Parts: sequence; structure tokens; C-alpha cells
Amino acid sequence: MNETERDWHTNVSMKYYLKELRDTSEKLKVAEESVDILRDCKWECVRALKKLGHDFTATTEGVDVILSSPPSFKWS
Repeated sequence: MNETERDWHTNVSMKYYLKELRDTSEKLKVAEESVDILRDCKWECVRALKKLGHDFTATTEGVDVILSSPPSFKWS
């Protein structure tokens, strides 16, 4: 392979990976927006259950919620 062919292959590879990076970044953006919506819904449910007196320490799932809560969340 001569230098011109190598340059051409390098250019094609760069274009491929740049497109792949753009596509992947866009997919991540959409996925992250979905995760943010789901996370907001989760914490809205947790706040409502807490207000209704639910004991999160009574189940494994509840303890998982406690352990995954942000430090600013008030459990008392």
C-alpha cells in the first residue's frame, strides 16, 4: 500500500469513527433524557410513599431505595 492509499484509508476510517461517535453521542443523549425522566418519577413515588408512612426498611427493595438515595434526601 502506497502513501496515497494509506492516507485515503486513514481518511475513510476517521470519517467512519467520527460518524459513529456522533451517532453514539446522540443515542446517549436520548437515553440519558429517558433515565432522567424515570429517575424523577422514582423519587416522586418515594416521596409520596414516605409521606403516606411507608416503611422502606421493611423490604429489600426499600433498603435498595434508601441506599440509592442522594445525600440530600431527608429520611427522618
